[in-house]
Amino acid sequence: MNLYKSAASALDHLDAHQGSVKGSLAAAGIKASGGEARRILALLIETLKYRDVLKQLLTTVPVQKLEKEAFPRKSRPSSSSLLQVMVHDLLFSPKGKIECSDKVDAKAAILKHGTRLKAELVRIQIKAGKSSIRELGKEGLSSSVRYIRFNPRRIEKSVNEDGEEVDKWTLDDLHNYLQGEVGLNLLPEARYPVPKNSYFMDPHLPDYLLVFESGSNWWLGSQWYERGSVILQDKASCMPAAVIMAEPASSSSSSKKSQSPPKSQWEEYPDCIDGTSAPGNKTSLMSALSTSNIYAFEKSPQRFKTLERMLKIAGCDNVQAQNEDFTSVDPNDYPTVGRILLDPSCSGSGIVNRLDYLVDGEEENEAGDQERLDKLAGFQVQMLQHALKFPNVTRIVYSTCSIHKTEDESVVSRILAYSREHPSSFNGERYAWVLEERSNVLPKWERRGLPDPLSAKDADKVIRCAPEDHTNGFFVACFKRIPLAELPTEVEADTVKAEESSSKAEKPSAEAGGGKTKKAQVKGEDKAEGNGRGKKRPAEDVEEAEEQEEETRTDESAKPKKQKTAAQLERAKRKKKAQKAKAGR
Repeated sequence: MNLYKSAASALDHLDAHQGSVKGSLAAAGIKASGGEARRILALLIETLKYRDVLKQLLTTVPVQKLEKEAFPRKSRPSSSSLLQVMVHDLLFSPKGKIECSDKVDAKAAILKHGTRLKAELVRIQIKAGKSSIRELGKEGLSSSVRYIRFNPRRIEKSVNEDGEEVDKWTLDDLHNYLQGEVGLNLLPEARYPVPKNSYFMDPHLPDYLLVFESGSNWWLGSQWYERGSVILQDKASCMPAAVIMAEPASSSSSSKKSQSPPKSQWEEYPDCIDGTSAPGNKTSLMSALSTSNIYAFEKSPQRFKTLERMLKIAGCDNVQAQNEDFTSVDPNDYPTVGRILLDPSCSGSGIVNRLDYLVDGEEENEAGDQERLDKLAGFQVQMLQHALKFPNVTRIVYSTCSIHKTEDESVVSRILAYSREHPSSFNGERYAWVLEERSNVLPKWERRGLPDPLSAKDADKVIRCAPEDHTNGFFVACFKRIPLAELPTEVEADTVKAEESSSKAEKPSAEAGGGKTKKAQVKGEDKAEGNGRGKKRPAEDVEEAEEQEEETRTDESAKPKKQKTAAQLERAKRKKKAQKAKAGR
């Protein structure tokens, strides 16, 4: 009965507009953790999903009025909320029953009216023209599928009847469970929308991501979910970990200079960092895809506790969680780290299947506030600039759940320009950063980046996701480090363009110092940029804008010649040194 009382208390808390769905348990003072907390949250979400129908049912069949002793007018939690969560389980849960003792008065009172409640539900379904009662629930904007990730970290050794040691809780075991006990059909290839009572392996992440119809809830109460053998995670959210852990692909078409790091490099510097880890889904996938050490940073004490719980549930014994700000750590303290994943705070504008739609007025959407986007981008740039300082890191993956160019392509462009303007120096060598080749960044994924401010070639190397792809809105970019002298000539030309554009639009040095940016003169420009039609105005004050317009009108012939880039100077220096050595021989 505690399950229902806790869920009802959280429901009362939400009715008072005192928080978000996921934060309602702690905010309502509910002391629960692990599997218990997940069961309460799952019941709360499912009740909210069918709440309109439940209210209609309990108006037609007024159980509270008819059973006043079991459901008094004044109670905590409220009788109306307690009724809704219990009737939900009777009518909408997979087991179709209220899971508490028959001696509980509230359960007995509801069951008195069970037949009438079920009959009224059928009438509502027919009137709504739905083929099943599942279709009566609210759905998010991107609800065509449900993604569930298999977690190999929870595979266990077991002894069979013949005394042989075998693996248990494997992907094959999961397929057997789904097709046997649940009664689902495994499709040989992807189909959208997913047919009823069917599922398939995702075509881009086929080793661990399963795709179900949106209303599928077989996982509720299952041991697979309770023990962390399967994890609910959107496909787009899996991509950063998949990219950072991918072995570099050899490409005959790639020049030797722009070739990806050899596999031996990961063996020399095998460890990884997740700079912004909570709640832990990406970190746990990194853990599942690697046997190396993973350092997971989370600044917030409250979110750090969430991270620790997630890592424990998922069996991530190769992860060292640290309650620390990633930007405050000394890069030289991590000499074995070769890769860094950064998924910093962002506008969240791409999360179209979040739980906000279940509760009216839960949060305001400020994604269109350009000033806020600029501040977020400044913070994102600051984190990436810190990541560039790690001596042996040669791959950095940057991701956001944002659809705004300010936080996506523009941040990438600024980092590319910054790394060439301020090359890293390690062991006497100078380095710049470029984007990893498409062949190493989920090459079969079709939707790529926007070609402004990136070049068309670079835009093809980054990933964008949209609801049309049956995912949240998302962005992923993968940087790789190369010697500055090996910077391709065409990249230098793009750099000059990017630096000229950057000097007109913003001052990176100010951002590097404190992550601050100036207000955009035209708000909401990203809305237009999202469909590729927006034209960006310089984001500075009027006085600077007027000065730049005046400079633009200046005759080109009067301008001084462009200085050589850092890469050109570096090559010239090496060439001169080689000539001297040759002359000496």
